[in-house]
Amino acid sequence: MTLEEQIKEAIFNWDEDKLKELCTQAIENEEMSPIDMVNIIGDVMAILGEKFEKEELMLPELIVAANVVKSTIDEIIDPAIKEMGGERTSKGKVVIGTVEGDVHSIGKDLVASFLFSSGYEVFNVGVDVPAAKFIEKAEEVQADVIGLSSLVTLSMDFQRQVIEELKKQGLRDKYKVIVGGAPTSEDWAKKIDADAWGDDSLDAVTKINQLLSK
Repeated sequence: MTLEEQIKEAIFNWDEDKLKELCTQAIENEEMSPIDMVNIIGDVMAILGEKFEKEELMLPELIVAANVVKSTIDEIIDPAIKEMGGERTSKGKVVIGTVEGDVHSIGKDLVASFLFSSGYEVFNVGVDVPAAKFIEKAEEVQADVIGLSSLVTLSMDFQRQVIEELKKQGLRDKYKVIVGGAPTSEDWAKKIDADAWGDDSLDAVTKINQLLSK
């Protein structure tokens, strides 16, 4: 079995210890570059996302896999890249959080993990986040995208409030805004002048890729 196949198997089996061991040994023995590992991991997460969409994988399984990947990149791969004097190539910076009035975190955490494993710098600002905090963080890190999650109908209008506040501050054209969550829809995104709507974790990554490639 090749190293690439072993990495895929470890992720499919949610075996965090094995994945970290494989990556550590490969780096020490110069079998594979850390950058190549990130690319392989990103491909595997895309496969898992597709399985989830086809209902071949349950949400808890997808969450565990995402956590295994994030932990390995944080603890093993990123430090190795920095030690080599480099940086993991960033596709862009995304500020993501659950809007004010909503404390659900699983959905946006999953999107954040997928974005991270796909090469984005992700700044997760948490739950029940007011408009000002989204904008403050986006300005602080010079983000490219602001991701707004809402899992309950009563909090949906706070997605609109973030966009309206961006307009008031003359910042609307500076950021791409994507919204998502169970009660939201493509029509809702258009109604509040968002740039995109993410149907699920994989779709959110795809939409952000598209937004930043324009």
